Amino acid sequence: MNILYVEDNKVNAMVMNKMLAKAHSDVTIVENGIDALKLVQKKMPDLILLDINLGKNQMDGCELLKKIQELPAHRNTPVFAVTAYALPDDEKRFINFGFDQYFPKPINFPALLSAIEKIGFSKI
Repeated sequence: MNILYVEDNKVNAMVMNKMLAKAHSDVTIVENGIDALKLVQKKMPDLILLDINLGKNQMDGCELLKKIQELPAHRNTPVFAVTAYALPDDEKRFINFGFDQYFPKPINFPALLSAIEKIGFSKI
């Protein structure tokens, strides 16, 4: 499975990469929305994991989600929010915004892998 992970924190990116590699996934990591948009126009990931806060003066994850969904080839690509926003209403807010799943940091990896399996990627 090809997964795009958009994350500006190098430690978080490294941890996610190691965990998903154990699950036999090919993970591509980019640090910002501009690079993510360039990549999805060239390569179609099976799943996008998207941080919400991508740094000061950068496109945030919600803006990036809308831009990705405007691309005809990615209208149905599953996008999971992976974020430090973890207040009681945040999950509902991000799901209502258009994310397929919501995972607060620190990530519950068994729950993430289960969600990936449920969208049809049984080899995870």
